[in-house]
Amino acid sequence: MTIRIRTAAIFLAAAVVLTGCTPAESAPAPTSTPVESDHDHPHGDHDELVPAPTASPDHAGAASAATDALRAFVSRDLNYTAWFEQLKPFLHESAVTAYETVNPSRIPAMKVLDGAETTETSTDTYAVVYVPTSLGDYTIELRRDDAAGSWGVTRFQPPA
Repeated sequence: MTIRIRTAAIFLAAAVVLTGCTPAESAPAPTSTPVESDHDHPHGDHDELVPAPTASPDHAGAASAATDALRAFVSRDLNYTAWFEQLKPFLHESAVTAYETVNPSRIPAMKVLDGAETTETSTDTYAVVYVPTSLGDYTIELRRDDAAGSWGVTRFQPPA
C-alpha cells in the first residue's frame, strides 16, 4: 500500500512540475482573441479576418475579375511599364505597392484556361477564386469595398 501511495505522489509531483500548476490551479479559459502573426506579407490586407459568407455572393463577377487579372499578370512578354499599367486596374488598392515590385520576366510562362471556380468562403466583399492554368490552379484573392464595387486582386498565389 505504501508503494501505491508513493507512486501516486510521484505521478502527481511530475504532473505539477510538467504543467507548472498546483492541483488547486485550473487551466486558463480559452479566449476568442485572434492571434497576431509576426510575418510580414507584402500582399495587401489578406491577413484580415475573412467576413462571413453571404447568401448570394457575386461568384460570376469574382471569377471573371480573377481570370482577367491573371491574364494581365502573366503577360510577361511586355516591358515592365506596360505590364504594370495593364495589371494595375485589376489590383485592389491595398495590393498596388506590393505588385509594383514584381519583375514580369520572372513570372513563369503559362496559359490561363477557362473554368475559374469561386470558393464557398466568398462573400459580397471577399472572394477566393481558383483559376486553371497550364501549370495548375492559381489561387486569386479579391476584395471590394462594398457589394456594388469592383473586384480587385489582393493576392496571386501560384500552384503548389
